[in-house]
Amino acid sequence: MSDNASLQPEDHAPLVRAAAAFDPAAAFGKIVAALALALFLSLTLAFAGAFVAHADVPDPRNCVADSNLVASPGGGFAYTVLLRDAANQPLPGATVVLDFTTAPGIVLCADQDVDHDGRIFATTNAIGSATFYVKAGGNSSGRVTVGTALDVVVRARPRTTDFDGDLDVDGADRTALAGMVGTSGPAGDFDKNGIVNAADQALFEQRFGNNCTLTPTLPETWGRVKDLYR
Repeated sequence: MSDNASLQPEDHAPLVRAAAAFDPAAAFGKIVAALALALFLSLTLAFAGAFVAHADVPDPRNCVADSNLVASPGGGFAYTVLLRDAANQPLPGATVVLDFTTAPGIVLCADQDVDHDGRIFATTNAIGSATFYVKAGGNSSGRVTVGTALDVVVRARPRTTDFDGDLDVDGADRTALAGMVGTSGPAGDFDKNGIVNAADQALFEQRFGNNCTLTPTLPETWGRVKDLYR
């Protein structure tokens, strides 16, 4: 005789009660809840991992760069880019790229663009800052792409003291600037205030005669000395 046949009716009572207590809908709900919790935890870990992985990547929302860029064949105009990450922390040791291929008509001096790819680079310091003194001439209606190899911080409007792009600042450029006085730029607006005037002519004259190998000697004022030691 089998074991099942030997069971008495009272021996089946626990099985009957368990079967009666089983609720398929409740069990299904628990399974769904468990799966939802597992999915939530997986997504949380994925987002956390992505944040950690990108903590040292520039976040354009927190980075700072001027939307106007001034250049001269002899340099002399500072252009500073500040890189910060998603937590608004500075990024030291990062490479900043100024890409002039998106601003056709701007000609870079060979000593800053040795491979002639239309881009110049700088490395950020301890506070995530990189300063360029772009040596270039020419004119363009395009914009310089400012950022890193992967991220764009700003697209800056360029203007130079060398209007004809022959990489020297001479009488032809002086005449061209005189014809721009009273206009809104951007060409000729070296102080970036929205109008070409005597102040821009003064900045031009400080760089008159310079070229890719000759850098102008700027007058030292007390304000300029303070800027150097800030």
